Formats: sequence, C-alpha cells, structure tokens
Amino acid sequence: MSKKLKRRLALIMCLVFVMSVFAAPVSADKGGGGKPAPEPAEAMISGKVTISGTKTGIPDAVVTASGETGAFSAVSAGKGTYSLGLPEGTYTVTCEAAGYNTAGEQVTTKNGTTTTLNFSLNEAMETTGIISGTVIDSTTGTPLDGAVFTVSEGGYSAVTGNDGKFTITGVIAGTYQVSVSADGHVSSEQQVAVEPGAESVCDFALAPSGTVVSIVYLAASQTSFVENTADAVYLFAMIEGTPADYTWEQVSGPKVGLSAVDASNAVLDISGLSVAADVELVFQLTVSDTDGNSDSARVSIYVEPGDMFPFLGTYVQVGGATTAVNKFVSNGIDWSIFNIGSKLCAAPVGASAGPVNFVYVPGFVHDIDLVTYNGTNYALLSMGSEGIGVVDISDPYNMVLVNRVHVNYYQGGITFTEGGGAILYDNEISSVQAPIAALETDGATLFIADGGYGIHRTALDNLLAEGGPVLEPDGTLFIEAEKYTLQYAGENPWGGPLDLALYGDRLFACIGSLGLGIFDPASLEQVGRYNLYTDATVLEDWFVGMDPAQAVQRDSVTGEVYLDSFTGMPDYRQTSFEILQVMKQNLDAPTPWADFDRCGKFYYKAQSVDIAEINGRTIAYIAYSLGGLVAVDITGYREGAADNFFNASYLGYVPAVPANGPKEPTGEQSESLLPYFGAGMLKESGIVDVQVRGDYVYITDHFAGLVIVDNASAPEMGWHGPDGPYNNDTDGIMGNHWPDSEFITSYNMSPYDPNDNESLPAWMYESPCLLATAEINGHGNSLLLMDEMSVDTAGNVDLLECAGGGGFNYVDIVDLNAPVMEERYSVPVYFPPTDEIGAAADSTPTQTISIGHSQGVAASDTYLYVSDGPHGITAWKLVDEEGFATDDIHLVANTLQDEYPEIVNGVKIYPASHATNVIYDPVNHVAWSGSASLGLRRVNVSDVEAGHGQIGTPLLLPLALTDCFEHNAEWGTVRDVQFQDHAYDVAIKGNYAFAADGSNGLTVYDYTKDSTDPGSGFLVSNLGAGAEKPPLGTASGIALWTDPADGRSYAFIACGPRGVGVVDITDVSNMKLIKVFEPVKYEDDKVGAADGQATDVKVAGSRAYFTYDSFGVVCYDIYDLIEALPDGVSPTDVWKKNQSGVLLYDYRPEAVSRFKLQYVPGYEDWAGGAFKMDYTEVNGKLVFYVAFAEAGVLKINWTDPANPVLEEVAPTVGECTAVVVSNGRVYAADGSGGLVFFK
Repeated sequence: MSKKLKRRLALIMCLVFVMSVFAAPVSADKGGGGKPAPEPAEAMISGKVTISGTKTGIPDAVVTASGETGAFSAVSAGKGTYSLGLPEGTYTVTCEAAGYNTAGEQVTTKNGTTTTLNFSLNEAMETTGIISGTVIDSTTGTPLDGAVFTVSEGGYSAVTGNDGKFTITGVIAGTYQVSVSADGHVSSEQQVAVEPGAESVCDFALAPSGTVVSIVYLAASQTSFVENTADAVYLFAMIEGTPADYTWEQVSGPKVGLSAVDASNAVLDISGLSVAADVELVFQLTVSDTDGNSDSARVSIYVEPGDMFPFLGTYVQVGGATTAVNKFVSNGIDWSIFNIGSKLCAAPVGASAGPVNFVYVPGFVHDIDLVTYNGTNYALLSMGSEGIGVVDISDPYNMVLVNRVHVNYYQGGITFTEGGGAILYDNEISSVQAPIAALETDGATLFIADGGYGIHRTALDNLLAEGGPVLEPDGTLFIEAEKYTLQYAGENPWGGPLDLALYGDRLFACIGSLGLGIFDPASLEQVGRYNLYTDATVLEDWFVGMDPAQAVQRDSVTGEVYLDSFTGMPDYRQTSFEILQVMKQNLDAPTPWADFDRCGKFYYKAQSVDIAEINGRTIAYIAYSLGGLVAVDITGYREGAADNFFNASYLGYVPAVPANGPKEPTGEQSESLLPYFGAGMLKESGIVDVQVRGDYVYITDHFAGLVIVDNASAPEMGWHGPDGPYNNDTDGIMGNHWPDSEFITSYNMSPYDPNDNESLPAWMYESPCLLATAEINGHGNSLLLMDEMSVDTAGNVDLLECAGGGGFNYVDIVDLNAPVMEERYSVPVYFPPTDEIGAAADSTPTQTISIGHSQGVAASDTYLYVSDGPHGITAWKLVDEEGFATDDIHLVANTLQDEYPEIVNGVKIYPASHATNVIYDPVNHVAWSGSASLGLRRVNVSDVEAGHGQIGTPLLLPLALTDCFEHNAEWGTVRDVQFQDHAYDVAIKGNYAFAADGSNGLTVYDYTKDSTDPGSGFLVSNLGAGAEKPPLGTASGIALWTDPADGRSYAFIACGPRGVGVVDITDVSNMKLIKVFEPVKYEDDKVGAADGQATDVKVAGSRAYFTYDSFGVVCYDIYDLIEALPDGVSPTDVWKKNQSGVLLYDYRPEAVSRFKLQYVPGYEDWAGGAFKMDYTEVNGKLVFYVAFAEAGVLKINWTDPANPVLEEVAPTVGECTAVVVSNGRVYAADGSGGLVFFK
C-alpha cells in the first residue's frame, strides 16, 4: 500500500467484519503447493431437507459441502434426512432439489463433532415464457425467410426459417416491444406480454418496400463539432422519384431548432446548444408518394462538450442542509447568520420573517465564527476540504466573500493494520486540503479543527492580513503550531476534532470517537480528557459496561495489553489479532476493535460541548451523538498538564432517540453493516448540539428536535426518570441491541404513544425533560440561544435552530408548564431550504420542499427524479414548454414529504421513506425508490412524463401499500427472508425487480403481483439472506447482462465490503452464486485485497465497472467474471492467505484497469471516493461521469479499456453521491450540499 493514506468517508471496518473464513482447495497453478491428501472423515454434517413452511421432507436432494479439502456430497433419504462425513474445516454447503430453489449456508466443522444443518427449500416458480410467431409478406401471404426478430431488452433475438416461423424460449416474463425486419420490406414492431410458463404468439405481416420514391442518401454539413463552435448545420438529401409529402424531425438528443427548406434540405440552429456530456443528435427524413409508399433515412451529428459548467452559477446549488448558525448586531438590529449548504444567509431576528440576504461560498459550511478585525465584521467559515472562508458581513444586506484559504497537514511514523490483517509501519498522511470542521478565536489567535489531522494554531493576523492571508510555500495558510490528535488501529483513524471551545485558559475539543480533549492553547499539548468508551464505570452505554482493558488481548511474552498507551483504545495489534484469528480462523474471542469500528463509533462520537460554572463546580456538557448528552465534572481542569494529566469524572446522561429500525427482531441478524448510504442514518443520529443557560440544558436531537432538560446543576441526582429503574430490554437478550435502547435503565424508552409511528420515548414527557418538540421542519441540528430569553412568555424569539436538510427556525419558548407539548413552544419564522412549492398530502400546492439529503438521481429525457432521504422522491422539469433544455429547473411533482403514511379522505397514502437511490424505468414509467431500511418503493410517474405536473401546480405522487415491496413489512414477513429490508439499487428485467438488498444480498420481486400477500409469489427468490456472514456482503449496486453467445443472464453486484459479486440469474427462481471477491490489491509486492466498499456497478459492452469508496473505479472483462471456478473452490472463498500472509491460492480475476483520482498527478492530496456513476457511449467514445464525494463529479474517458484518462473534475460543495446524464447535461446529487447541474 502507498504510504500516503487519504481521508475516507467509508466504513472500512466492514471489509473485515463480514469477511468469510477463507477455505478452498490449494492448486499448484495458482499460489503454489499441491492439493493435500484429505484428513480422515471425522467430522459430520447432518440434517433434514424440508419444504418451506412445512415439516415434509424432500427426498433426493443433493447436499454438497465445498471447502479447502475438497467437495463432499450426500443425497437426502425418503424423509429428507441426510448425513455427510468430511474432514474438519470451513465449508460452503448448498442444497439442491428438482423443483425447488437452491439454498446455501457456511459452516465450520470439527473432528468428532456433528454439525446440524437443516434446509428449508422454497418451491421453484416458473419465471420465463416463450415468444413465437410467423412473418409473412402482407401482399402475397408468402412466409419470409431470414426475417430478423428482435426483443427490446434482454438480448433476445431470432431469425425465421423458410416457413417464416420463429421461436424464442426462456424469455423472462414481462412486457416487451418486439420488432421484425426483412430485406425488401418495411420493418414493423408491436408489444407483446410474456407470461410465466406460457407461449405468446406474435405474428407479423410486412409490407414490401415502396419503389416509386426513395432516399438515396441523407447527410449533414458537419457530423461532429464541439459545443459553441458552430451556429448552424445543414442537412441535405438525394431523393429518387418525386415525393408527394415529406417530414423532417429530430429523433433523439437535446432539442435544437429545425427548419425545413424543402424535401431535400433543412437547417439546424445549434447556436444555443450547450452540453456537459457527449451527445448524438439524430434527425430523420421521411418521404412518401401519392400511393402511400414511403421511405425514411436518418443522419447523426455528434456534439462534444467544451467543459462542465455549473449553469445555476458558481457555487450555486439547489437546496442543502442547514448545520451552522450564529448571530450579530448591525445598526441595533439582531441578525441571524446561517447556511443552506453553501449558501450563507443573513436575516433580521424577529417574530415575522424579514428579507433573507445571501452569498454563495466555495464549500459546504460546517461552522460559522464571527470576529471584528480592524473595524470590519467578518464571518469565518469552516468549509471542510474547501478550507476557511472569510466573508465581510459589515453590511448584512451586501455580504462579500473576501477570501478562501486551504490548510495543509503532514504526519509520519503511523502504524496501523490493513484490511488483510498485516501490520504496516511508518506510514504517512498529508494533504493541502485539510477538512476544516470548526474554528475558535479569542480575537488574536485562531484555532482550527482539522478532521483529518488534529488542531492547528495561527495568529488571526495571518488570516485577515490587509494584503490577504499569509501563506505557506504550498499556498496554504501559514500555521504557527499544530497538534496531531488521531489514533490509527485499522485503516480508518479515530480522533478527528469536530468542535472547539475556549473556556478559561484551556481549549476544549470534541475529538469524535476519542471523546473530549482538553488542551493547553499555548503549547497545544493535551492535558486532560473524558472518553465515554473507556470509562468502565458507566454501565448504561452501548456495550453495557464493557471495559476495553479487559476485552483486548495481551502480548504473550510481555503481558502488555493491546491498547494505545495514550488513548486507552484498542490498538493496531488488537486489530491484527481480530482479523487474523477471529475473522479468518474463527477463534472465539472478544472483538472490541471490530465492534467499535462497526457500530461503536456512532455511539461514542463527541461532537459538541458547552461548559458552565454551577454551584462551585465546572461541568462540561457533551453532545455524544447516539451516546446521548453526557455531563462530566471538570472542576480543577486548569491543573491539568502533560505530566499531571486531568481525567474528568462522569456525572450523568440524557439518552438520545435511537436510529429508526424494526420495532422488534424478526430473525437472526446477519453480521453486517449498512453500506455507505444506509450508514448515513447512524452518522447523523443522536444528540447534535448543546447549550446551557441557568439550570436548563438545551439540546438538539436528530429525531427529537429541540429538547430542554432541567437540573443542569445536578446531573448525578436529577437526570433520571421518576420511576426507575426501567427495563427497556424488551426481548430479554442483553447485548443484541433489540431495541437499541436495551441498556438504558434510568429512563423509560418505550413510546409515549404506542399508536404513533413517530412517537418520542416516554421519558421526554416527564421529569427532567421540559420540552421535546420532535422534528421542527426537519432533523435537529445546531442551535444558538438568544442573549435575552423569556421561556415563560410568548412573542419572543428565544433561540435559533438548524433543521439539517429541513431548513432553519426561529423558536419561541412559550410556557414550559403547558399541559400539551405543542403549546410549550411556537415557530414564528421558518426558512425552508428551497423556494419550491410541492403538493401536500391533500394534493394542494402548499407543501414546502426540502432538499438536504440528496442521495440519488435518475432522469428521462425531460424530467429529473431525486431521492432525498426522509423527503422521498421529487420530480423536476428539465425542458421548457417547447421541449428545449432549460436552465430554469423547477419541481413539478413529489411524494409525501413526511416519513410516515398519512390518511386523506379515508385513503392511506404511503411515502417513499428513507430514499437512498432512485432508478427510472422508462418502460413502465416508474421511479423505483430504494430505502435504507424499508425495501423497494414503486413511484408511478406516468402522469409526470405525460406533462400533467406543472410548476406551481405540482402533482402528488401517492403510494399505496401495494407499491411497497418488502419481506419484513407492516403486514408481516416472508418466510426465510425475515430480516430488515434494504434496497440500495434495483435493475428491472421483464416483470422482475432485482434489488440490491444490503446484507440480504440479492432479492427478486415480481412487481406485477400483490406485494401485501406473501402467498402471491411477489417475492420470487433471494440469494444471501439469513447467513451469519452474508455471502454478498452489503449489496449496494446491481447491473444485469445477458451473454449473447448462450443467452445466459448474470447479475453483477457491488457487495460493499465483500467487493464484487457475480450471480447467474438465468433461472430467476434458482439463482446461483458464481463468485464474490475483493479486487486484487498489491502492497509492497504483496498480494492483498481492496480496502473500502464497492458501491455501484455499470455494464458497458463486455465490461463491468465497479466503484469503490476508497479504491476508485475498477474495470473487469465480463468473461473473466463469469468464468467458472475449479471444482471444490467455494464461490465465497476465491483466494486465501495463511496466518503468516503467504498466498496459498488466488482465483480472483485480474482487473483490466483501475482509476483512482489520488493517483493522478496534481490530485494526490484530494479527498473523495467513488460512488454512483453514469456513462455515455457516443461516436466511439466511452466516458464515465462518477460521483466522487468531496471531489465532486469526475469525467473519465475510458475508451481505451486499459487506460482510463481523467478529462475533468467539476467541483461540488458537498459530498457528491450520485450523477445522471440526460440529453447532454449532467445532474448530481451532492448529499447535504443539495443538487448541482452542469451544461
């Protein structure tokens, strides 16, 4: 591995957490060594094969166990029982029986022990049909020999014989457009519906081609050009005969002006054509004679983009999350200053909304600090990888961006364990685009929180100097001192600072997973801390009082515990032990590093702090994300020093509202993590911000909104419910996290209203909680208290609250003693993140529209479809009334903006909840919405595509329960797939939706059947659910392909930490796993595996392209991917190393090529990993447009399969997650940055 690590968003730990134990035959041709002689068959696998849902045995089922010692099989007896002897080891065991779907599981056997493994098989469903027919001459009735029959999708085709007949078998059920062409005849097409197990007849009678009038040729004055280099193109034709009528028309591509001169000439006005992607403009001329005979010809013109220009304006995007707030006084008026993505806004504070003034800045705003310097008022902006922004706010009606400057960092000598378990020493990290999370200043010195390194310090003069910032030789801000705060154990570090606060003579830093750090601002030495994770005295936390010092291993020689000597956290030695011994060798031992890096880092993330002196004590109140609000006693913190380290003591806590999920366990949960997109729910949840005033603590909770808690002066006495202790462990199994709040005993976490899906916990309606608003227009985020507050009278603005993706609120605390929670506060002023007006639940145009979680985009030629997390799906019109591409893009339709159903006039309308992705199905006019936790949603957009939605009078896109495709639904569960739903991507083939179902692998739905009736067969098949270590990891992306040579169909799956998955889907009801593997990675001449997670996949021609959040984009030859493995090699164990790191065998395909931005000269220090992508194939060029997180949108020319070339980087302000190309324009989902468009 390169010694330079780049900051990553990905959950790298998932790579190792879900790795299977590698076991497969050793082969001399790869990796060396002959196949060893099998050990005596002293282990046994036995069980019974039954029909799913019954106790009826299935005879003659073949059970096969494949492992490193070979393949062993047994056949079930008359009652379905079987017994199989084999050497001890780890095996992939499959069970096959005629007429049933195949099932599989991975087991580990031991000599002298019988392992029981039962199989419950579902009866196979017929999923294919036949298309047949006859093609004749319409005038003579003569059968046509050699007519070519083509199906619109799926790669199906046939050629008629001399009897004019054709037959195509194995066509996946669905509705298709079919076409027939024959020499000397006019082509024809029609629609045909294919039913499972049935034959559909499709006859054609083709008319002879006309002979009176014909087009000899059709040409253009230019067949290719670069945008904006020509104003007109001339079309001309040679026609044989005299046409009685003619028509010129544009068939495809972005619309341009077309003026017909006569039957032989036309003029194209291309002066206004502007594109960001290659496009093909296709024009058709049709001529006809007086007898109705006609002839047509087409000509193509290719247009190349000159650049990717953000046509809304520089830094301008649609929507964005609101995460930062401050206030100032100008001419005696209180002003709020807040962000909407990269839009810095200022508005007067009052009981009614005043004018909002704004300026766009280069990056997403994470924090706003205000300072007066030499008589000028400035807002200092923390803009992530875009550095520090300086905005002059002296005139709030005319704010001006004065400067933007980056910060660099470097650190060497880092030791960590890579994903394969090897310890790597002397690594380095560096960047000239440090991710700036927060700033703090005393008016003379500036402290900088750098999430990729630690804390920097410089004089404020160096930032605000009259001639511009004082710079380092590399052009970054001059830094006077800095402190490295990170700790590496695995490849993802802990301890990047998120918040800074100067208090007394110390600098307090929330350093994420490492808790609260206390630093000497003069030396930047850390002199104190509090870390909830390492505090073994706290029992009410995620790991239920687990002490890391007792859970980690010890050095066998020295007895030294595998903890970092400074932080007390598991170190790289513990990481290596867990990967090599526990993950790979199935050793039974605690896994504190894996547990923390998988889930714990979301529950022990200190992200904001406020400090108060109360009753002679100094107390720090820490917003600990899902760990809640934690109060610690820091009295005496000034005495802390490097040689007299200060440790704060725990006082009490207030719990956060857990991340949403199933209300109760529905089966054994797989050892897996949500992929990047689903993890967002965990990353954003919990307590976000905290401020203290008197005896009240004001906090914002992601789900609970604004919360006020009493007894700030005595958390150890007053922070608990009145009737504790409480038992929140509803299933009685402590440690399985059902529910997430199982460990809480001081508060009642049961829902206050059991009949309300959005009910907050009961404790929020009793002491010590005084107010819990629930979400105020969006998820709770940053807050700020006004200097003068009156929490017992109405008519004041008491505080300012950011609502994340939902906008910004002025809040009036009215009466904390009011009997109804809603009467305790009001929201006199609300600033939504967009000016768009959507359709409310009753279809009236009254719904404000929030865009602040944008994660997916899809498009037809005229509409853009956006998935925005809790805000569902929205549709935006991309063309004007005449059909020309427009820069004035607005919303024309939306699903419910609520996350839960609403009843209107007795009809229950469902939302597209937790929308993580969207795929447009042009055949059925459906926008398929993926959900992080609720399965697949079918959004009918036929009315949108028909033009019925208008700007100002938008359509509501209502969903019924039958539009919700889930196996774990409100009506019950589907047997054998009783796990939480995920749908991160979907591919449509005929009547079937192939869903990338997270840790459930690949799930196939028949969308023509009733999705509320498990007996309807709507869930056709699944591959990967229920396994302890899911064979398809966390399936995040999917693409389908049919081999033209033999007609077999395959699904290529981006499997998260498991990498690349290949599944034979020819028989949809009985899919076969071909292989799953992490791409080959070479580190210091050693063969390893790609780090990070595979997130998306596209097929172009005969190659498949996989995106990785930290490994770039990898290209494979499809025929290498589908190549069969040697006998006895398990598809989940394609390669293997021993404990010493020696490669035993490796059957992974070699990639054709790989692209990673950080390998391109000039981009070595850029942040960003690859996520969703789109591509164009125009005029022999293959170009990919890749959403590359912080880097923006990448344009990669992949025309040469072995040599991808970066052509352009189009920056975005957030973290770009998805991109789509429509008619030459590029539309991107930029996460909390909103939407950005290029032409």
